[in-house]
Amino acid sequence: MGELIYLFASLAARHKDGVTCLDGMRLLAGILHPLGVPITWIVSPESARIAAKELTRWHESFGDEVAVATPALSGSLAQKKSQMSEARDGIQRALPWSTLTIAAAGHTDPQIGAVLEDLGFEGLWGFCWEQIEVDEITDRGCPWGFYYMDREERLRPSAERGVVAMEWTARDLLKSFHSGNPCLYSTDPNDVARGGICSWENIEYWKGLADNYRRNTRYNDHVFLLQHQEAHEMERTDLARCYTDEDIREAAVMLERFVKYFKDGARMMTLPEAARLYRDRYPQTASSYMLWEDTPTNPYNPDYAWSTACGPWPKTFLFYDRQVQMIFIEGKVEPVCLRNYKRPWKPGEFFAEPVVPRTRLIHDTRFTWSREIEISVNSPTAMPFGMTLWGDYSLYQIGPAPGLIEGKIISRELLFLRYDLNRGENHFVVKLAGK
Repeated sequence: MGELIYLFASLAARHKDGVTCLDGMRLLAGILHPLGVPITWIVSPESARIAAKELTRWHESFGDEVAVATPALSGSLAQKKSQMSEARDGIQRALPWSTLTIAAAGHTDPQIGAVLEDLGFEGLWGFCWEQIEVDEITDRGCPWGFYYMDREERLRPSAERGVVAMEWTARDLLKSFHSGNPCLYSTDPNDVARGGICSWENIEYWKGLADNYRRNTRYNDHVFLLQHQEAHEMERTDLARCYTDEDIREAAVMLERFVKYFKDGARMMTLPEAARLYRDRYPQTASSYMLWEDTPTNPYNPDYAWSTACGPWPKTFLFYDRQVQMIFIEGKVEPVCLRNYKRPWKPGEFFAEPVVPRTRLIHDTRFTWSREIEISVNSPTAMPFGMTLWGDYSLYQIGPAPGLIEGKIISRELLFLRYDLNRGENHFVVKLAGK
């Protein structure tokens, strides 16, 4: 059984006339610290200076950390590095105890990987799985969770270690993909409230989302559940009038109930701690296996979630490694979406192969206490590929399988096989041995 890692980040960089969003920060701290959750505050040099007393006390008493809010970068690569370095130095002066290994936001800059890698940053927060255009962010194509970001193409996993890319806020992987609206089906309290699928004490949808993340610790050493809420959205001041006082109270109730629901089965970490764990444990982007079940929801509010399909949807298996991301629906062997990270990222394509090859079963032979499966795949081009054979393979373990890159039996659910295809006809034989 792996670990569920819960992280909470809060954007707290706004400031005006010597004032920052301290009311919202105090409200979040009052909710999360008693539950054992350290907060990673995303700050600017000015907001760090204004909130230095509270940030220092929370660091010493509860283990809070800070991350560097990326300033608006412009100019050459050298100029961008200078601007980023200046922001980090300003926060360091305000908070001498801070480690400042994590940058936050600004991840849409195409040179951000090179900027941060050259400056020695370990992680970058802000990626939005499956998102298109919202908040001027289009990240469709990148993996969920954590991955090592390619220096030249931010949405592609690196071939080796690099800066750890971190999600903005965790998404419902099944509903986000099938509905096309990942912002509705997320851990953002305001989005699920405005969408009408959670409210006040009614967080049954969020509980189902947490159950899916927790359940997938069976198949992964680490599953990262990262939640975010802006500090300025938890107050009603001159800095922010996004929400009413009632909206803020509702978000506070939802956050507290959500963390209480799963906290006993999770390990609480800050973003710097999680980045160090990932870098210490994984020499390259770790493969991720996520089997997701649909969570029933109330009908959403169409005034908020315009043009959003509501399901229900079939059980969905999702996988990525450093070369490919694939999504499978129950009963179908081939992926319904294959994002090939050897392809260039283009708007409207998002690394996706335009033609996903079909599979053909040659034979599936059961012996006394073993099994042999042969499958052929005719591919129009060379590409990374995978197959999901749905069913109960719990009595077996994977034996000889020439060409198999990695495979996994998810007990009583499926057998997953990861291969690389050559152009033309491909034949694969996998032998299963009884346990």
